[in-house]
Amino acid sequence: MNLWLIFLTGLTSGGVTCAAMQGGLLASVIANQKLATGSGSKDDGLGNDDLAPVTAFLGAKLFSHLILGALLGAIGSVVELSLTSKLIFQGIAALFMLATALNLLNVHPIFRYLSFQPPKWAYRLLKNNEKSASLFAPSILGFLTVFIPCGVTQAMAVVALSSSSAIQGALTMGAFVLGTFPLFFLIGIGTSRLSEVWRTDFLKFASYLLIFMAASSVNGILQVTDSPYSVQRLGPQLVRLLPPYDKSPINLGEDPNVKIDKGIQKVTISVENGGYTPRYFRVKAGAPVELTLETDGQVYSCATAFAFKAFDIYEVLKPVDTKVHKFIPEKKGKYTYSCSMGMYSGVMEVI
Repeated sequence: MNLWLIFLTGLTSGGVTCAAMQGGLLASVIANQKLATGSGSKDDGLGNDDLAPVTAFLGAKLFSHLILGALLGAIGSVVELSLTSKLIFQGIAALFMLATALNLLNVHPIFRYLSFQPPKWAYRLLKNNEKSASLFAPSILGFLTVFIPCGVTQAMAVVALSSSSAIQGALTMGAFVLGTFPLFFLIGIGTSRLSEVWRTDFLKFASYLLIFMAASSVNGILQVTDSPYSVQRLGPQLVRLLPPYDKSPINLGEDPNVKIDKGIQKVTISVENGGYTPRYFRVKAGAPVELTLETDGQVYSCATAFAFKAFDIYEVLKPVDTKVHKFIPEKKGKYTYSCSMGMYSGVMEVI
């Protein structure tokens, strides 16, 4: 895969999917700084004071991903985070965005302490330079985005891993992150400038947006962990309770997506940029299932990070790849499979 195509992937699908979480962190730290400085920063008219935190965030983000790419290329899967670790970091990011929103809405003074501040030794190192200290928070958050990878980032990590070269791995991750920069610049500068022009209204809007993004992130975690309280699981159940009541029978006949071969229920899931096909299939309890995951083409969306938590399945597939898993579903019910961020999902029903 050439670096130009990797850059284009970051510019398109990578920027959009990563902005949902990492863009929220960037908006959070800028909104916090604007709130702390009162009516907004006074710059030289060129917007340098607005550009500085955005540049710090993106520069640190690029640096950490260059390191990740080099490590992946050099030592392979040793540095790969487990699914549980990724979900924990995703949850922490969601809590940070929620706390930021509550701080902007002045819900309680305790939320003022959520912002990252340089330790005392760092202040001494910065020689009490306020401008340098103000770059501390965006730099720290930018660097930590390496622990909150979107699905497309994970797909790029697989490409870096397969390069077997520290230099090529670093270039792969670097080209991808550079592709995401334009959208992140728009988010960062937009957050900074709008907060000066329409300060009060913007802070309220930013608060509600951050709450929505935090809720979406938490819902993604619920989706990955197959929780019955995710929107995708809870929504249809509530709809069936509304009049006119849905009493239509469930078709328990043979599922065309499931092929029986010598007593083994064989299912093939096609992993595509837009999700999974099929998104629903039925198998019988107590009989072995052979689940095949296939990517056939240039697939670089979050869907390549496939998670089926109920059966301990987690795979980050290459753009062209095939993985086979075998298991026996013992309990009847519905089980969710999804990408690692919960953006794309499907259901296996055991009857």
